[in-house]
Amino acid sequence: KCKAVDSYGGNSDDLYLLTGDTAPASALLSRTRLEDAINKNTTRLRIFSGTANPSLAQEISCYLGLELGKIKIKRFADGEIYVQLQESVRGCDVFLVQPTCPPANENLMELLVMIDACRRASAKTITAVIPYFGYARADRKASPLCLYY
Repeated sequence: KCKAVDSYGGNSDDLYLLTGDTAPASALLSRTRLEDAINKNTTRLRIFSGTANPSLAQEISCYLGLELGKIKIKRFADGEIYVQLQESVRGCDVFLVQPTCPPANENLMELLVMIDACRRASAKTITAVIPYFGYARADRKASPLCLYY
């Protein structure tokens, strides 16, 4: 709601006078503090990767200018998957990058457990980015079954 009205003094390195509903008119902030406040709003986006293709998730996060989120994924001896987020996602928009390449069942289950971990951590929104969906061909129409007696 606050917006910079004009630089105080005319020099670009000077202080900015902020006005608005949330800040008093007398509040003065330096330019770097103003930029830090703006940058804090853009860090509400988090990108996490599963174990299927971490290099793809790293390239996506680098392209967006973000760091890949820290996540701990391990498998127990009986094959169960354990996921723990290593950073807070409360109120954040979370993107989970996990293709369902072979083994499709393992990767899909890992994605579902990652979604559950984000829901339990109170993420605002959770978006699954699935570059390859292994079961996409299973929904095609099957050929009719002919029975002969």
